[in-house]
Amino acid sequence: MVNSPVLELQALAKNRNSDIVEVLLTAKMIAVKLGLKELSKWMEYEIDGYTDGIDVPEYRAGQGIIRYHDPYHGWQNLKFANASAEFIQTIQEYSITESISSMQGQYQEDGMLRLPIPPHLIEILFGGQQAPSEMSWFFSVNKLKQIVTTVRNKIINWSLELESKGILGEGLLFTQNEKDAAPMTVNNTNIFNAAVNNAGAIGAGNTGDIYQKNNITTGDMSSLAEDLKKHGINDDDIDELKQLLMKSPTISSKVEVEKGFGEWIGKITGKAFSGALNITGAAAPVILTNALCDFFNIPV
Repeated sequence: MVNSPVLELQALAKNRNSDIVEVLLTAKMIAVKLGLKELSKWMEYEIDGYTDGIDVPEYRAGQGIIRYHDPYHGWQNLKFANASAEFIQTIQEYSITESISSMQGQYQEDGMLRLPIPPHLIEILFGGQQAPSEMSWFFSVNKLKQIVTTVRNKIINWSLELESKGILGEGLLFTQNEKDAAPMTVNNTNIFNAAVNNAGAIGAGNTGDIYQKNNITTGDMSSLAEDLKKHGINDDDIDELKQLLMKSPTISSKVEVEKGFGEWIGKITGKAFSGALNITGAAAPVILTNALCDFFNIPV
C-alpha cells in the first residue's frame, strides 16, 4: 500500500543507520493513533528514560564487574570472601535507566563503561560497616548496542504483526477495523519482557529462596512484626523499625523504601550473613524490602 505509515516504519527500523529515536517517535505516533496506550508508554520510557519507581525491562539489565575506587591504586575489583554464587550474581546485576539516545556514540579505549552504585545499595551491601566512598558496576560498551538493537527488533516485529493483520493505514489515518485489531499485535510480538523491579542489584528479581509470600496487611505494624519474627528478627530490631516507620514520610515506591530503610535493612542483612536469622544473607535484602513494600502497599 502506498503511503502506509506501518511500511514506512519497517523501512526506517530495518535501516541500521537510521536514528533510533526517530524510529521510536514514528512507532509511538502509530501506537497512539491505534489507541495502544501501554505500548506508546514503553516507547516514551525508551525515549525519555526510566524514572524512579518504573520497572526497567530485562533487556536493560546485565551482569557487571563491581569495582571500588582506591585513592592510591585506582579502581579495584571487589572481592567476595565467602559469599554464595547466588549472592554474587544478585549483587552484580545492574540496570540502565537512561534514555536510549544517550547510548549512541559511547566509546572507551578499554571498551568498558561504568555505572555508579547508589549509596543506599552500598549501605545495604556492607550492613553498616565501613564502605568505600565510590563503587560502580563496570560493563562492556557492547551492552548499549545490544539494547538499541533489541528495541529496534521489537519495533520491527510489531510492525510485521500489524502488516500480517492488514493494519497498514493510509497517510496518517487508520480505519476503525484496524484500531480494533491492533491490540492483538502487542501480545503476539512479546514487546514487553519480564521487568527488573529496581534499577540496581538488590531486589532485582524474586527467584529461588529470595521469593516469599508475605501475609502483611497494608499499614498494620502487627502483621509486619509477625512476618519479621518468622525470619528470626528479634523484638529490639522490630521496635527500631517501628520508630523508623513513625518518623518516615509518605513512601510510594520501592526505591524510597530502600533509601529510607537502607541502614536498617543493611544491619539485619549483616545478622543474616552471620547465621543469626532464618534467612540467608543473599536473600535478606529482597525479603526485607518486599515486606516493607507490602506494608506500604507498593507492588513488587
